[in-house]
Amino acid sequence: MTVKKIKLSLVSILFVFLIEIHFVSALNVVVMAIFGEMVILKVDGTKHKLRVGDKTPEGITLAEIDGDTIILKQGNKKSRHKLGGQVSFGVEGSSRSKTAKKNQVAKIWPQGDMYVTHGSINKFAVTFMVDTGATWIALGVPLAKRMGLNYSQGTPGFAGTASGTTPIYKIKLNTVKVGDITMHNVEAAVIPNLSGHVLLGNSFLKHCEMTRTKQVMILKKK
Repeated sequence: MTVKKIKLSLVSILFVFLIEIHFVSALNVVVMAIFGEMVILKVDGTKHKLRVGDKTPEGITLAEIDGDTIILKQGNKKSRHKLGGQVSFGVEGSSRSKTAKKNQVAKIWPQGDMYVTHGSINKFAVTFMVDTGATWIALGVPLAKRMGLNYSQGTPGFAGTASGTTPIYKIKLNTVKVGDITMHNVEAAVIPNLSGHVLLGNSFLKHCEMTRTKQVMILKKK
């Protein structure tokens, strides 16, 4: 074999190798929803429902669920990804976020007749239910205690609920995060007899543009 032919063969092998790397690195993954112990991923347009330990046909494993964040594993590499974020996996399992900070967006899928999503308050993982009729973010006393909120030093007052008038403590939350949206010093009400999800009220929602695409609610920070 001549030197020229050897060089041509090496170039051909390198070309094929680069094509294969490009194909794998173009694998796009979108974190569409987190429902308790189940996550919905869209991998190159195909949806997969995963629980911790499950693997997609493309070789991406759901390693952990942490509030509104999940940990994905490909090979020996792990990476953290936010709800609603789009990521790209490479040959080595590396990933990069494609969600620009200037476009803070949260996508919320319905559960029954309600829009429920994971998020955080002061970095404490919570589950929010969108309530456009609520003046503030609202949470119960037991949850406020677990979060270490000094709600008793808040402003006392009363609010009308479905079960009548109830006492409340009005406070401000340092940070509230839903999807890629983060807000600071958000007004909230701590209500003694409130249980279940944290109500995502208008003290947060008024700072967002709200649209619906089919069944998905999309919040975009103004």
